[in-house]
Amino acid sequence: MRRLEYYFEWYAGRRIIPPKTLKLEWFKNEGFSFPTLLKHQELRKFLEMEGPYYPELIRLFLYFATSNEGIMQSVVKGKMIKLDRPTLKAVAGLSGTRREKSQPFNFGDFEELTTFRDCQRNPVNTNYDKFLAGDMKKKSRLISFIIAWMLKPRLHNHAQMSRDDILLMHVIKKKVKINWVSVVNDCMWKARRKENGPIPYAQLLSKNFENAGVDLTGERKIVLHASNKIEKSSLHHMGMLK
Repeated sequence: MRRLEYYFEWYAGRRIIPPKTLKLEWFKNEGFSFPTLLKHQELRKFLEMEGPYYPELIRLFLYFATSNEGIMQSVVKGKMIKLDRPTLKAVAGLSGTRREKSQPFNFGDFEELTTFRDCQRNPVNTNYDKFLAGDMKKKSRLISFIIAWMLKPRLHNHAQMSRDDILLMHVIKKKVKINWVSVVNDCMWKARRKENGPIPYAQLLSKNFENAGVDLTGERKIVLHASNKIEKSSLHHMGMLK
């Protein structure tokens, strides 16, 4: 009974970060160069995922989550769901081996202010008190928003970069292969530890449920709409297309 009360107090009302999806080929055809960097990271399948997501099952997954050597796993309606390398590779094409950089990244030569300055259209007139994406060069700005919306999703402050965001962009632009299984697990554990923390990766988790054969009969599902898609209207809103 106490576990049930704990679930309803701390998990049942947790917000789920609305998932985003995009088509890399569309951006490439529009003349953007950043799709090449994301394809190098083998992110295409993950970024282009579509389909419904299941909010109650996502909350249950997080509530029952346990750790297997840092990998999050949970039983959902009798099915073991793991966020390990074979599963995430099959579901979303995400890579994760020891040859790739794991989260947290460690670069001795990294200095976030210098890296952030290098991304600016006009470094002299930029306010460096806050790492705001608005004055960035177009490629860097788009990568920063994809990080905030999809790769390390959060609910708010998409235009303000954290040190982790800047570091992740630095790694992507350097074409250093990233252990995305590590990144996903790091974000999920942070969400679980944070009181009332919003839950990321709704699309990824829901695809995982489907692939594992979880009985989805009668489950409430939310279908993606235009607001979930990063396309021409999103770029107009950001002032990147006229």
